[in-house]
Amino acid sequence: MPSTANNFLYSLVTMMMVGTILTFSFASYVNPLREISEVNKLKEVINHVAARAEEALATINECNATLSIVIPLPSTIGDRDYWVRFANDSSSAWVEGAFGKAGEVEGQKYRVYLPREAIVSGIFEGRYVLALLNCSLEGTLPKLNLTPQSG
Repeated sequence: MPSTANNFLYSLVTMMMVGTILTFSFASYVNPLREISEVNKLKEVINHVAARAEEALATINECNATLSIVIPLPSTIGDRDYWVRFANDSSSAWVEGAFGKAGEVEGQKYRVYLPREAIVSGIFEGRYVLALLNCSLEGTLPKLNLTPQSG
């Protein structure tokens, strides 16, 4: 009879070890999938902001108007903070973003270039949920400023 109890105990320990190995194996496959989906979501957010900026550029160039656009964005992507900002140099303007706090970069930074010349500035941190895009003309160049909007 004692050998039967030992067999049950050994079987239980073996099943626990197999379960632990399976759990770690599944976790090692799920983490890269989650990372890929979070990066894709960040790229979608950056593309969305860039699309709204291009719409604004077209509108203010055609109508010689000043406008403000409120853009709803997620507070976090997965469980990670992110930021989006406008930047430019002498030849082009772009929207860029990355994971982490504003100015920090966890990993790679992603960019989308705007097809028109513009003066751009401003940074948005995801925790604010709403972004405000102010658009106007400064001389002949459009000016875009991205700021967080308190909701």
